[in-house]
Amino acid sequence: MLLSNNMEKVVKLVKDVDFLKGVDKVRLAIHILEDLGFKTDYNINSFILLLKEVLEQLDPNYNKVITNFALYQTLTLISANYMELSELEKKMFSVELLFNIFEYDFENEDINTKINKELNVYDYCYSLNI
Repeated sequence: MLLSNNMEKVVKLVKDVDFLKGVDKVRLAIHILEDLGFKTDYNINSFILLLKEVLEQLDPNYNKVITNFALYQTLTLISANYMELSELEKKMFSVELLFNIFEYDFENEDINTKINKELNVYDYCYSLNI
């Protein structure tokens, strides 16, 4: 984990994310980032575009079908738990989720390089002031 002062709810959700496959982590991150539940001055759209590019590489059918989130029960559960968090906890979880993706080995050198260069988790964390 990146943050040392995480609250219990955030730690529990991060542990749930740890058990997800890489493609599901990316799906969840896109879903969470598209509706953060708090305001930020940071350019979240750059993260969303990056993660959508990565998801296209991981799942070639991503843009061809409408994603039915009901098929991903774990993602739905994590997303529902995210909605119950306070604003501060949401900020912490968004940082930890992106950091989890940043650290994850997708077993694809192109994806790993792209994420390491373009997913500026540290800048995002500092912009949130948490």
